[in-house]
Amino acid sequence: MKDFFPVSVWYGPNKSRAPMTAKVKGLSEIKSEISRIKKIGFNTIRFWYDWATAEPEPDVWDFSSIEELLNITDELKIKAILQIYTDSAPNWVERDYPDSLFIDRSGLTIHSQSAPGYCSDHPQVRKHITSFLQNLAKVVSRHDSFLAWDIWSEPHIVQWSWIDYIKDPWFCYCEYSKNRFIEWLKTKYETVQKLNEIWYRKHGSWEEITIPRYVSLSSFRDLLDWIQFNIEKISEDLFWKTSAIKKIDPSHPVSSHAAISSVYGIPGIGYGSSDDWKLSEKVDIWGTSFYPKHTGAWMPLKPHHMGVALDASRSSCESKNKPFWIGELQSGHGVTGLRFSVPVDEFDVERWSWLAISHDAKGLNYYAWLPMSCGYEVSGFGLANYDGSINNKVIRAGKVSEIISKNMNLFLKAKALQAKVGILYNIETHKTLACLRAESAEIIREDIFGMYKAMMQMGVNVDFLHISDLLREDLKQYHLIMIPFSIVIDQKSADAIEKYVRSGGVVLADGRLGWMKEDGTLQEKIPGSGLEKVFGCEELYTREIQEQAIDYEDCKLSAYRYLTVYRKTTGIPKAFFNGQPVIVENKYHSGLAIMVGMLIGLAYEKTENRNNLEFLKQIAQRAGINPDYSTSITSGQEDYLEVRISRSEEKTIVFLFNHGDEAIEFDLLIPSNNLPALVNNVKCINADQKFEYQACSKALSIKNIFIQGNHTVVLLIE
Repeated sequence: MKDFFPVSVWYGPNKSRAPMTAKVKGLSEIKSEISRIKKIGFNTIRFWYDWATAEPEPDVWDFSSIEELLNITDELKIKAILQIYTDSAPNWVERDYPDSLFIDRSGLTIHSQSAPGYCSDHPQVRKHITSFLQNLAKVVSRHDSFLAWDIWSEPHIVQWSWIDYIKDPWFCYCEYSKNRFIEWLKTKYETVQKLNEIWYRKHGSWEEITIPRYVSLSSFRDLLDWIQFNIEKISEDLFWKTSAIKKIDPSHPVSSHAAISSVYGIPGIGYGSSDDWKLSEKVDIWGTSFYPKHTGAWMPLKPHHMGVALDASRSSCESKNKPFWIGELQSGHGVTGLRFSVPVDEFDVERWSWLAISHDAKGLNYYAWLPMSCGYEVSGFGLANYDGSINNKVIRAGKVSEIISKNMNLFLKAKALQAKVGILYNIETHKTLACLRAESAEIIREDIFGMYKAMMQMGVNVDFLHISDLLREDLKQYHLIMIPFSIVIDQKSADAIEKYVRSGGVVLADGRLGWMKEDGTLQEKIPGSGLEKVFGCEELYTREIQEQAIDYEDCKLSAYRYLTVYRKTTGIPKAFFNGQPVIVENKYHSGLAIMVGMLIGLAYEKTENRNNLEFLKQIAQRAGINPDYSTSITSGQEDYLEVRISRSEEKTIVFLFNHGDEAIEFDLLIPSNNLPALVNNVKCINADQKFEYQACSKALSIKNIFIQGNHTVVLLIE
């Protein structure tokens, strides 16, 4: 895949919607439609195939529909990606294996209604899924047009179902999942006596163990184990499915993609989600769905929310040296039941496409060619009109694909400028939120949003660092590491933070750092695991607040939701609440550690207090971080302008996004270290626009750039 950049549309014949597989009717019409998709500009088409269609009766196989579709793409010489669905399962499974049903923590069983299928911890279910994957691979892999697999869309334990008659369901509690969990516990604890000691139980044997179902007063070590087991289980299942395919087809890459980055949620409970950093290890290509105008309380995503979703997913790929794809890119109106999002237009589709590419995506898959023909999302998410006629969205998406196809080497080798700021993704804290009865990861998510937004407005790129990434040897590339609300810290991670600061790094920690160890037990001091020495302070208390103004130098910062006050040791207090420190700075060997007890990022996200922004920018500047560019706004709103820069060998690509409704006019200055050695030309590659520019040894100045509301400009500098 190093020499091809796929840009596809999800396509089902005869107006079928994923994961349903329609019998192919009217081959000539389907061929004509796929031919038209190719002529519009798309270089790839994305089909899907489900287990229910493939195995209508046990060990009876039907791959006729996908065979016919791939015969068409072979003839038309357009590449094809295949999405696989094992959760869309044949109903004979329940008939033959009635103990294969998913079971909720309440004990209720889930009878599959097209979804969610059956528990793959059941050995016969696993056997039949393996056979499905391998028989499918024998058919598909022999086609010349076949490009790649997507083995699992948005991995969860249970998906594509909203089981409203159960309050807060968790999965799976069947006997086979229980047995798998017990085997996991045996590996971790070796003896039931050791488990009893940790869990505070009196089990006489492994068989007596029951799966945790709720939070109890005394300890939640058992629940942490259950959460971790499910995180690892999903990862292991992804590897199992990938390996099944690769046993038959070792040549074609296998991908998978998340619903949204795992930094957004709580893993391991509910319908079951995992950890992007673990999942990206198990496939050749990892990615994410990207729906900036879906339905729901978060929507539509603000520019920095989109940035977090893309950069976190990209970082999970780069951490494991894997390419990053957009598995599903929203192409039409968000519809779920009676909820309707803000309409999607052609400028959205174009902007989101280039935005993904500017965050190093090396594959785009538009979801979907037609609006959903049935189901909970009926009428939603279509690129073309339901009658198959094209519209401005189709034309714009096709134009993006044409530009990428004509400049494939340029975009395949393009790399966003190196980030000098890292934001920590501490999954141990996300797990613990469930044990503290938090309904979501909102507090961490919004703290991240505020930190990210500040760096984005400063013109600085950001990487997300999984807590395991703290053990990497290349942390020195980051001048600043920000630690959002991170109430759990293990000793190895604390030691890595200490080493980073000792060696000259700057760390800003927000909130109650290291309140607990990774097993949920209290630290002797907060911040814990020896970090009180690094930060030069110890917590006195944390209290709930609404919004609180905090005097800092000659301005007022905003604190929000929680306020933590400290006793200084070696640190220097910088801000106070009722005479007690709430910001403490500590010079530690060659570096600097800053403890902020205000949820400074969350407060910026909630209040938009510009002083919080300036505080975070000031910390970055003190860490030696300079913006990758500068702008001078002539007209329009600066907050809606986003500039991203990528290098591709000796060329520079500049992506300019106007996320607002009003036009923006501005001048752009790019320092020479982000440019080719000699600038000969600046051209717009996605529109018929010309710009006045002047290059010197220190910088490139581009004057009077005008971008209409919601438009995108892509410049190539060579």
